[in-house]
Amino acid sequence: MFCSSRYLQNIVILSASMALTACSSESVPAAASTTPTTTSTESPSAITPADTANVRVPAEWEPQAAVWMQYPDQWESAMRPAFARIVSVVQQYQPVHMLTRSEQEKTQAQQLLSELDVSDKNIQWHVVPFDNAWMRDNGPIYVTNGKKTWIQNWSFDAWGGNFGGTVSYSKDNLIPDYVAKQLNVESKQYLDYILEKGNVEVNGDGILVINWDCQDQRNPGMTKQEHEAVLKEKLGVHTIVWAYGHYPEDGTTGHIDGTARFISSDTLVITVLDDSTTDDQLVTDTQAAGLKVLRYNGNPNWLVGNGFIVAMGEQNDDYNKELQVRLESFYPDRNVYLIDASIIAEAGGGIHCVTNDQPLF
Repeated sequence: MFCSSRYLQNIVILSASMALTACSSESVPAAASTTPTTTSTESPSAITPADTANVRVPAEWEPQAAVWMQYPDQWESAMRPAFARIVSVVQQYQPVHMLTRSEQEKTQAQQLLSELDVSDKNIQWHVVPFDNAWMRDNGPIYVTNGKKTWIQNWSFDAWGGNFGGTVSYSKDNLIPDYVAKQLNVESKQYLDYILEKGNVEVNGDGILVINWDCQDQRNPGMTKQEHEAVLKEKLGVHTIVWAYGHYPEDGTTGHIDGTARFISSDTLVITVLDDSTTDDQLVTDTQAAGLKVLRYNGNPNWLVGNGFIVAMGEQNDDYNKELQVRLESFYPDRNVYLIDASIIAEAGGGIHCVTNDQPLF
């Protein structure tokens, strides 16, 4: 119910059982790593002010070590088959870290994967308390200075309370620190500012695209200059392109990963919006920042990994073929998979929203 997207009025993201479709590429999946992540007994080296001087957030297409996910609980159980479809793609290329709340839930998850013919290979299981299944937002943001990589733990408040005061999030706030401990890296705390990774789109080279409505709602009373001072310093960006506007029913208040995605350091893909004013302004501002703009007539809430992209499929096979061709033009060096994740879309998000990619250290 959480990470959002803007869609064309003529795009209907509803469930229609759709088989996993791989692209007809001549390339084959990279050999999947089966080496589990281990935790060193040594303490992580402290991050000094000098370390943070030239920090940056790696772009999603850079080499990754793994993808992390939080298994849906009983209230979000309808999304479990879609999670299995995501895992079935990712595990072919890199490890999946799956968080479950208990040993019983872990056993149930393993049984479901087996019933859906999804292998348990390349999956590392974790039993740890958490609240929701949307790890993009409460999970870590990774930064690096080229020599050290560490985790940033920003504040998370269950999307500003937009889904009601009964949505818990206190355990979610602890997940970045848990991941840092597992990876034996430092976790820097920035709990005085709310930042969800679903609203962070970077090119890995100093440019951030982010939705203003979301940041303004989460951190009320701050000026744009104050927002930019925080984001530029902590994320190591020099240019910020702000997107504006969101659908009133969008509980995430306009997360950027449903609107615009970088496919290279100089090219931003912007989905076709049904609000031409907002659409035109984002294109204009993006081009003013020196970036190229390409259009995508679908939901850009995809995940990019080592040698693959797994994207939101639609209910129309002909339309999927068009999206497949377009995505293959965006990512010619990766295998493209369109899967049925419509139940995640109905809950308010997409594939990107329920995954959190870990860069290769």
